Amino acid sequence: MELVGERLLLRPLNRSDSERLVSLINASANELREFMPWMQGKITRKEEDEFLLRAVQEMNLNQALHFGIVLKSSSEIIGVIGTHPIDWLNESASIGYWIATEFAGKGYATEATALILEGLFMEMKLHRVAVSAATDNRASNRVIEKIGFRFEGVLKLAGKVAPTRWKDLNAYALLDDEYKSMRKTLFEKFLNGNYPKIKLA
Repeated sequence: MELVGERLLLRPLNRSDSERLVSLINASANELREFMPWMQGKITRKEEDEFLLRAVQEMNLNQALHFGIVLKSSSEIIGVIGTHPIDWLNESASIGYWIATEFAGKGYATEATALILEGLFMEMKLHRVAVSAATDNRASNRVIEKIGFRFEGVLKLAGKVAPTRWKDLNAYALLDDEYKSMRKTLFEKFLNGNYPKIKLA
């Protein structure tokens, strides 16, 4: 599945993305390290290759989604968005994302989130999509709130960001009927009024 928006394309990650992602991650290390538990030191090519192998396998088995966030204008990956393991029994998933520092602050995370929600609710027919962010992660909380996720509460010290460091998380969610009632407004705000295009493999 690919999702096409106004400025962005979400496409499945593949192993050929390794070099580009290693470069983006390590250039954004100072910002990512504050909130991403997998970002402790410099990411190596071997580590990224192993992640991409798992990501491709999980996509193929329909266990989770892993998309590269790609600029339509240049075909460059600028970040990653996807789900944690999908709970098919309860038709639910939680999402996560990151944008490379040089591309931050331009609304790309918001557009990417709008695109993946369309795929999760309208194509995959999920009932519930959740997302969480550290209470002090202002940028991520702003994206989540702009999209219209419903705040469900604070999870005390639920986010491990280092071996001995934990953060409180703001928990948010959307149900399918909530999303369907707001999707037109969402596209007017963030996709210039255009509905995303979904391309199936």
